[in-house]
Amino acid sequence: MKTKCDEIEYEKSDADGCIVSPVFDEISEETLDKIKENSEFTLLDPQGFLRRVDEKNKIFLERTSLDLSRISAIKVDPEEAFSLTGLTETSAMLALQKKGAKYILYTNKREITLLARDRLYYLTIPNIEVGDTTGVGDIFCATFACTFLKEKDVLWAICFAVGAAQAALETKETGLSKVPYQGDIEKNAAYMYNQVKFKHI
Repeated sequence: MKTKCDEIEYEKSDADGCIVSPVFDEISEETLDKIKENSEFTLLDPQGFLRRVDEKNKIFLERTSLDLSRISAIKVDPEEAFSLTGLTETSAMLALQKKGAKYILYTNKREITLLARDRLYYLTIPNIEVGDTTGVGDIFCATFACTFLKEKDVLWAICFAVGAAQAALETKETGLSKVPYQGDIEKNAAYMYNQVKFKHI
């Protein structure tokens, strides 16, 4: 790690929802608390709250306790989930739900799991050649948040989010050039909706 951003200060907004996705320490827990207090919908990607730098200037994830009350949705990969709960897979998702997050989006490469109330939904991105993945998680989160806010349907939102991630990867582009077209997202989302599996827990 060479440098990091200045701290981002909170300004009250009348937006329908908010995505909190720090990279490294630029959003404080106090700022997160203010966002949660003033937002009806808050999606958290916690990576920036978990990252630390060791003595060799390498970044690692540290076990961290975060207040997840009033978090509408949280996106985690297995390592992030473990850092927040000390658990893995379904046990980690249930622990995150118990800590206050309403919807748990658990992404493990091509496998995506959603925990909503007492149901686990399973989706799989088709096996495609993967190039640059930078920003795919942001596309996933933004699509989930916007679709949920518009449709109020969590299953449709996760299908759209996975469909958007798939469409972004299928572009084989880098950076902002991989932001996918709406038609490609909708086609993928419709396919996902018909393929999704679920179980009660």
